Amino acid sequence: MSMQSVLYREKAPARAESRPPLWDSLFEIILEWKRRARSRRELARLSYLDIKDIGYPATVEAEKTKPFWRK
Repeated sequence: MSMQSVLYREKAPARAESRPPLWDSLFEIILEWKRRARSRRELARLSYLDIKDIGYPATVEAEKTKPFWRK
């Protein structure tokens, strides 16, 4: 075992309390963007008939064309 791996393993894991609130906010924003991107990709995979079954084809079409950073 090398000295680097020993030193690396001895580092304490970062605690949520030690992170600045800005990092937590950025992390939450990125998670939300990922969720939106995944959701819109899933909507884009639906067929027209599936979208029609949902009952709001115009809303689904508008939602799936939005970029991930827009609500």
